[in-house]
Amino acid sequence: SERVFIEGANVKRAWARKSLEVFGGIGKMAYLDSTPVGLIQYQPKPKRRLLEITCIFVPDRRNQRKGIGKTLLNALIEDVKKPREFFDYKLPLALVTWAFQVPGYYPQNEFYLRMGFKKVREDEPFLLYYPMEEGYVYQPETAVFTPQAEDGGRGLIFYDPSCPFCMYFAEHIKNLIGEVMPGLPVRMVNMFEEAEEVEKRGQVPQCAVNGKAIKASFMDRENFKREVREALGV
Repeated sequence: SERVFIEGANVKRAWARKSLEVFGGIGKMAYLDSTPVGLIQYQPKPKRRLLEITCIFVPDRRNQRKGIGKTLLNALIEDVKKPREFFDYKLPLALVTWAFQVPGYYPQNEFYLRMGFKKVREDEPFLLYYPMEEGYVYQPETAVFTPQAEDGGRGLIFYDPSCPFCMYFAEHIKNLIGEVMPGLPVRMVNMFEEAEEVEKRGQVPQCAVNGKAIKASFMDRENFKREVREALGV
């Protein structure tokens, strides 16, 4: 509904405001004749000295294959070469991204590979990195999901406030849980505002029910609901 999209936009606005205060920048826009035509969005990860690219997008298909994405990415690479306090005035070790597919658009992972990114693993085509320090090889954190005692008998939805669709996705997940178990308490966790709730659970999934990670995507309705039923034992 419109309410959910407005809520998502407000959540992203709050994230952007606080991130700008801490990091000074979270994205770059490309313009054509004063019209915005592309975006690259990113988040510094100071603890690991990494820069995560969360989104690169040229929404109008008529502007595809014009070098807009390449220009944005090159501008970001040049920008991160400047010393930053949150990286202890050093270069980030790498740019990291989880590429995603948008139907009808050029595959993101192929774009990144053409731009010099590397696969983290051969069997995972979408997790990619661009080393900024010679010889650096990115390894994802191996933390596992560690449910807490209070997670039993309820659902948890972890959402990324940097995405304007976060509340739409979260609401969709909540509704699917409700289809399996009406009335089950569900808590939504803002991964930026409530970082301590994320950290104490290790590698959090998008959704957990009764202390068990739900691995299926909410877009795969039947498998998602099957995992929820299994987690609840119903």
